[in-house]
Amino acid sequence: MELLISGYGEKGNTNIIKCNEKGEVIWSDTIEAPSFVIVSGERMFAATETPNYAYIHSYVRDGIGYRLVDSAKFDGTALCHICFSEKNMMVFGACWGSGHLLYATIDNDGKFVKTASVYQTPETDDKDVLSRVHFVHVNKAEDTLLATNVGLDIIYFYSIKDGEIEVKDKIYTVKDQHPRHVVFNKDESLLYVITELSNEVLVYEMPEKKLRQSISTLPAGFEGKSHCSAICLSPDEKTVYGANRYSESLIFFGVDENGMLYEKLRLPTDGEKPRHMELTGDGKNLIVCYQTSGEVCIMPLDDNGLPIPGAQTKFPFHDASGIAEL
Repeated sequence: MELLISGYGEKGNTNIIKCNEKGEVIWSDTIEAPSFVIVSGERMFAATETPNYAYIHSYVRDGIGYRLVDSAKFDGTALCHICFSEKNMMVFGACWGSGHLLYATIDNDGKFVKTASVYQTPETDDKDVLSRVHFVHVNKAEDTLLATNVGLDIIYFYSIKDGEIEVKDKIYTVKDQHPRHVVFNKDESLLYVITELSNEVLVYEMPEKKLRQSISTLPAGFEGKSHCSAICLSPDEKTVYGANRYSESLIFFGVDENGMLYEKLRLPTDGEKPRHMELTGDGKNLIVCYQTSGEVCIMPLDDNGLPIPGAQTKFPFHDASGIAEL
C-alpha cells in the first residue's frame, strides 16, 4: 500500500509525503499549510490553507515522487478542499474562510491557464450568517460540480461547460445543520451528506433531491460538543462511515436494500480530531487522519466492513489532514 499524506505547517517542514502503510517515507515535499491533497492519474494537486490567501499547487509524477510545475493564488481564504475533473482539465476548491468557490483550467503540462473565484452570497440579512464553502465534488459525467456551504446550509450544483461554471440547482438543508461532506452511491441515485453541527447523515434521492432519511451519528441522549467531519461509502455500498470530532468517535452505518442507513457499530477514536477519512479502493482498509494528535491510523476491515479487533496500526504525521491512496 502506498499513500500520499498532507498536513498543516509552515513551508520548510516536511508536510507532504508519499509513504507505505508503515509511514516509511518514499518521497516528500514542503509547501505552506497543505491541508488537502488529491491524485488523478499522473497528476497531484495540493491546497494551501491560510487565513489570508489561498493557493492551489499542481504537480506531475516524476520518478517515485511528484514535481511541482505551477502554483496559482486565488481570491479566498482558508482553502480546505479541492477536486479535479480530467475531462474538463479543471481543478476546483472550497474556501471555508471567505465563502469563495475556486476554479481553474490547466494545460497538458499541469500549468494553470485561467483562474477564477465565485463568492457564494448569503441569502439573508442576518449578519451572523457567514458564507463558508467546505467541499467540492464532480459527478461521474463530469458535467456537474457539487459544492457544500456549511455557513449557508446550502448544497450548490453547478453546470460545467467550456471552463466555466453556472449555478443550476440547490438543496437547502435545515438552518445550522451545516452540510459538510458528501458521497454518492455508484449510480448517483442517492446522496449521503454528513452535517457538521447537527451531527447527522442526510440521505437524498437523486436527481429529485428529495430527503429520504436523517440519522444521528451520536448515541441517544448525548450531551456535549461534537462536530462531524468526514464520510465514506464502501465499494460494495453496504457500509457508510462517519467521523465525529470533539466527541471523538467513528460511526459505522449499515445500508439496507433501499439505501437507507441503520447503526452497525460505534467506536471511540484512537486519536484526537479525526479530520479526514479515506477507504482504500478494495474497501479493506479505513484510513483516518487525526489532526490534533498528529497521527494516521490504518484500520483493516472484515467482510462486513467493520474493524478487525487488534489489527489497526498507526504512525505519526504532524497535523495530519489529507490522505489519498496511490
